[in-house]
Amino acid sequence: MTERARRFVHVFSTFGAGGPQVRAVQLMHHLGGEAEHVVMAMDGNTDAREMLGDDVQVTFADAPQVRGFLAVRRSQAQWLREQRADLVLTYNWGAIETVAAAKKARLPLVHHEDGFGPEEASKRIWRRSLMRRWLLRSVPVIVPSTVLVGIARTEWRLREANVLHLVNGVDLQRFTVAEKPVAGLVIGTVGGLRPEKDHANLLRAVATLPENVTVCLVGSGKLAADLRQLAQQLGLGDRVVFAGQTSDTSASYRGFTVFVLSSRTEQMPIAMLEAMASGLPVVATDVGDVRKILPADQNCVVAREDSQALAAAIAPLLDDPALRASMGQANRRIVEQRYESTTCLERFCAVYRAALQ
Repeated sequence: MTERARRFVHVFSTFGAGGPQVRAVQLMHHLGGEAEHVVMAMDGNTDAREMLGDDVQVTFADAPQVRGFLAVRRSQAQWLREQRADLVLTYNWGAIETVAAAKKARLPLVHHEDGFGPEEASKRIWRRSLMRRWLLRSVPVIVPSTVLVGIARTEWRLREANVLHLVNGVDLQRFTVAEKPVAGLVIGTVGGLRPEKDHANLLRAVATLPENVTVCLVGSGKLAADLRQLAQQLGLGDRVVFAGQTSDTSASYRGFTVFVLSSRTEQMPIAMLEAMASGLPVVATDVGDVRKILPADQNCVVAREDSQALAAAIAPLLDDPALRASMGQANRRIVEQRYESTTCLERFCAVYRAALQ
């Protein structure tokens, strides 16, 4: 703790609802009066602000109107000086100009890399890797998965000591097991309706399952209209519920029978951890560290973009309540043992405090 609140300036590629934003909100609450926060979303999307409580000191800044790397770097360097930032926190590729600006302004900096869009799901764009290699050397870089540790060390050639593997955490008081089983069979997922989440894959899988199975999509995004159209084309009709965005997803999980992650790319999905904490069985695509997180004996991880494999993994769970319960219990235990939020958040705070010194 310090005598005054330190000024943390966060620059995101987007502050729309998603894993990095959920974790940032957790950290803001966890830091309490130790810090006040300024948030900038480079794409202008600040939907995740709905998750912030009144106890967090946070203001929002408009993104720069200039374009081009050098122009944005100059603008951001000037803005950071005006903010009198004690610590600059940058998130993902979309904030790379601010990384350069913070270094130019000689400000304490911690960078976070949480994953990639669909354009880099299989192979990174070489010029982005070169830019990261240049700008992130000597900068603490936090990553949530062993996959990203390997990419940072081999593709970006960052020093081992600067690549910090810190896992995401879950609030076990908020995300709890439902007291009563869900009526009916509801396959649920939580995440923005964006290409990398590949909800189309999930809808195609559900279309092959019995007609008494419904699917609930919690989240919003630019693909909503396309997914509604696909649901109609697949003959799913009212079997798909588009639940929209919510500031508190804990109740959503308690309405699911099975949680499915159908993404093309992830690293350490917070939504999956929340589902596990909620005592749900999980079926997921083989992305990031998903296979390392889930119990090896559950046989619930399948190849991405394979709706037949996804449906085949879901089907046995629909007819076996005992199997669902045992898988859910095992998932909850894993989160309790490895991913409790306070412990995980303190690891992030330790890095931030060290950067301030």
